[in-house]
Amino acid sequence: MSHHSSSSPATTRNLSNSIPVGEGPRGIAINNDGSRVFVCNYISGNVSVINTRNRKVIRTIAVEHYPQNIVLAHGGKRAYVTNYGSSSVSVIDTETYAVGNVTVGRYPRGIVVSRDGKHVYVTVRQDKEWLAIIDTRTYAVRRVRGLPSPSISVDISQDDSRLYISSTNSPGGPYQDALTIISSKTFKVLDIIKTEQYPSAVTVSPDDREVYIVCLDAQKLTVLDPKLSTTRHFDFVTCEGKIVFGKKNAYAVDQTKKEVVEINTVTYEIVRRVSIPDASEPYDMVIDQRNRAYISDYQSDKVHRVDLA
Repeated sequence: MSHHSSSSPATTRNLSNSIPVGEGPRGIAINNDGSRVFVCNYISGNVSVINTRNRKVIRTIAVEHYPQNIVLAHGGKRAYVTNYGSSSVSVIDTETYAVGNVTVGRYPRGIVVSRDGKHVYVTVRQDKEWLAIIDTRTYAVRRVRGLPSPSISVDISQDDSRLYISSTNSPGGPYQDALTIISSKTFKVLDIIKTEQYPSAVTVSPDDREVYIVCLDAQKLTVLDPKLSTTRHFDFVTCEGKIVFGKKNAYAVDQTKKEVVEINTVTYEIVRRVSIPDASEPYDMVIDQRNRAYISDYQSDKVHRVDLA
């Protein structure tokens, strides 16, 4: 990205819209109609359910230790939560709030559900196994061995054929900071692509043409073209959470400046910054159909709503 002062985007201010949740909110998810937001409270070990119409927590669901990330599936009827401290994934029925737990392997963190809803993929750090796969009908778990290094984040191509798994290693390891592409049918490694330092979040674009990798330590955004196996690297912000796609552009959280940044999906430049009022340590975000962002704030135990329209 350019560093000319002339191109620095203006920051727009916003009225405060903060919703108190549990302790240490991290991963966040929103249902399709935008009526419910679910957030993992990492410290308090539960999930807060927010009714977005009155901006109140309507339910607090106990899960296991250190819930990190959450995804919704099956038309929003199920939520899957990675419990980083319990080697498990909690499965929540979002209508009855019943919870079951599935053991997947140590330090589960990244999670994605296949577009057909049949499988949940979870990054783990169990011996030489870096990926656990849950069958959503039977809850049987199998694990994939032999990926190059401990995994962090995972996403799946829009056609369900390829998994993109980011990983990091202790310095001097064979594949320090990489994106591994594997077949979701055979689990064979198709490609390993070097990224910048600490690829904390992977997001596949809605048109399946690109994979965005947020590199937290390097403050870089790596954009992969899977067809050509080419990567480009752009200066970015301090961001640990995922890139979120709106109708036109993409968005992410700038943790240092406490802003939502808008990214042009053609040039990958930051075209706008929107402040997150009252934010202490914004972490992750989701966006609804009306371009309102909900941002988890790890330090202040709140979810902030920011209008990006």
